[in-house]
Amino acid sequence: MSGPAQWSNHLRLTARLYEPLWRGRSIGVLTGGSYSTERELEAMIERLALPVPSTVIDLGCSAGLYARRLAALGHDVVGVDVSRAFLVEGERLAADEGVAVHFVHADVHALPFPDASFDAAVCGGSLNEFADAPRALREAARVLRPGAPLWLMYVGRAEGAFGRVPQVLLRASGLRFPRAVDVAAWCSDAGLTGERSVRRGPLVLASYRKGSGLAPVAASSPAAAWDGPTPLRNRRFNWERHGSRDPQR
Repeated sequence: MSGPAQWSNHLRLTARLYEPLWRGRSIGVLTGGSYSTERELEAMIERLALPVPSTVIDLGCSAGLYARRLAALGHDVVGVDVSRAFLVEGERLAADEGVAVHFVHADVHALPFPDASFDAAVCGGSLNEFADAPRALREAARVLRPGAPLWLMYVGRAEGAFGRVPQVLLRASGLRFPRAVDVAAWCSDAGLTGERSVRRGPLVLASYRKGSGLAPVAASSPAAAWDGPTPLRNRRFNWERHGSRDPQR
């Protein structure tokens, strides 16, 4: 069921103001200034570790913050969102930045792409707005190639009473705040293996990989220095890790 948070996404004014007034500042606000959007983007790129060019889908892309950064690195990126207003804004920002992103009006719960179409998937914050997050994650897994990575950033359920009160109020607007263990279970059911999850305040930054845990051969021409599938690094996955280390390390 959608609410005011989802309805407002179809307004041009919301789309125009979202990135400069909220998305570009939200990470710092939610973490009390201990983290930043730039560090989030760096962590995403580090965890994906994609050969260039790779095909990437940005799920619930909004104005394409992730999509534009990945396109600037030389990847072939598709940004998917149900809001035409956000897609128009994404096209405007991509043109201003001189990057090419293919924006598609579609529902993440029923993606219009064949199985195993993408080398990677990313989702920054939109998991909190999906009507059926488990279904959206199953769709993400379906369109990923075996061994392809998925990066998620979302606001998890608050751990203390102080944080739970505003989240209860925000749920009335259509936002959802899942527990990290629930997201892990949904991903597992979708055939996605957890690599690493880091929590910073209410934010969860997590990486997964489809199936066997081996990186796929990119569908598009890989960089000359990249010579095929490589095993994941030997890392323990910790769903509720707290600490001061950066998630990309």
